Amino acid sequence: MAVYTRIDQGELERLLDGLDLGRLKSYSGVADGLENSTYFVTTASGSTDKPQGPEKQWVLTVLEVENPQQTEFSVALIKLLCHKGLPVPPLAVNTRGEAVHQIAGKKALLASKAKGVHPGVLDDGQSVVTPQHCAAIGDFLGRMHRQSAAFTYRHDNPYGLAWAVSTAETLGSSLSPEDRLLIDGQLSRQQQLRMQSPEQDYVSSEQSNAMPTGLIHADLFRDNALFDGSRLSAVIDFQSACTDWLLLDVAIAVNDWASSVDGEIDSALAEALLNAYAKQRPFIQLERERWQDVLCFAALQFWLSRLLTQFLLSSPDGQSELTGRPSKDPEQYARMLRSRVRGLAPLLA
Repeated sequence: MAVYTRIDQGELERLLDGLDLGRLKSYSGVADGLENSTYFVTTASGSTDKPQGPEKQWVLTVLEVENPQQTEFSVALIKLLCHKGLPVPPLAVNTRGEAVHQIAGKKALLASKAKGVHPGVLDDGQSVVTPQHCAAIGDFLGRMHRQSAAFTYRHDNPYGLAWAVSTAETLGSSLSPEDRLLIDGQLSRQQQLRMQSPEQDYVSSEQSNAMPTGLIHADLFRDNALFDGSRLSAVIDFQSACTDWLLLDVAIAVNDWASSVDGEIDSALAEALLNAYAKQRPFIQLERERWQDVLCFAALQFWLSRLLTQFLLSSPDGQSELTGRPSKDPEQYARMLRSRVRGLAPLLA
C-alpha cells in the first residue's frame, strides 16, 4: 500500500453510489507498501451532504500497473479463500459480480476494512511479535495451501528466479563487488535447484520426488496481517499472489515474522509458525532438505526488490510516492541473506 495516484472525490462518490455502498463520509491515503495506491474510505447511509447511520470502512486499492492476469488470479483467489472461511476481507462487487472497478483511469479493488492492527517493532528494536502471532500465520498458510489444492488458476511467480537474474543484471555496477559475488553465487545455486527439483502440483507431489507447488500469497509480511488481540482477523494484499513452491511462501513468512533486526532467526517464533503450518500440511522430506536454500532465495528476492526500488527512485524519471515516506532499507535483507547462507539448525521437525 502507498499513494502514487490522487483520486477525485466526485469520481469516488460515483463509484460508491454505483456499488450501492452508501454515501462518502471521508477518505485518506495510506503510506504503507510499495506498488499500489491505497486509500481508507468511510461510508454511511443517508445523503451526500448529511450521511447518517452506521459507518462502514473500506480499503480502496488503485492498481498502478496494468496486469490483467495478476488481477484475475488475485481476485479469484480472494473469492475462493472467502468461500473457504479464511480470514480474508471480501471484495465489493457490482451487479454483474465484477470485483475490478475503474477510478482515476486505472483499475481498482474495494474491500471491507478488517478490524485489527499490524504487529510491529518497538523503538528499541524489540519485536512485539509473539509465538501466538506466528502460530496463527503458520496455521493460515497451511490451511490456504491445503484448501486451495484444487485451484485451477495458474500465474507464474513474476518475482521468481528469472526476475531475480534480470534484476541483478539491471543493478549491474551499482552493486559492490562483495554483494555481486553473493548474489551471483545464490542465483547459480537456485538455478541448479530448479533443475534438480521440478515443480509438481501439491496433491500429486505428496507421492513424488518433486517440490509441492501451488498458489502462494508471496508477501505475507506483518503489514499484510491484522490481529484483533491474539486473533488473526485478516490477511490482506494478494496482489503478489502467484504459483510457486509452497515452501517459498513459508520461507517468506519466517524471514519476516521470525527474524530479529540483525537478520538472525528467532527459533521460538520460527518453530511456532512451522509447527502450526505442519499440522495443516505436513512437509515432505525434499522440503526439509531444501529449507535453507529456499530461505536464502526468499531473502535474496526481497533484497533485490528493495535494491531495485532504490535504484529506480534515484533515476531522473523515477515515480514519486506522494506521502514522501522513505523507501525500505535493502540492508535488512542483505544481512538476512548472509545469515541464511551461514547456515542454521534444521527447523522442520
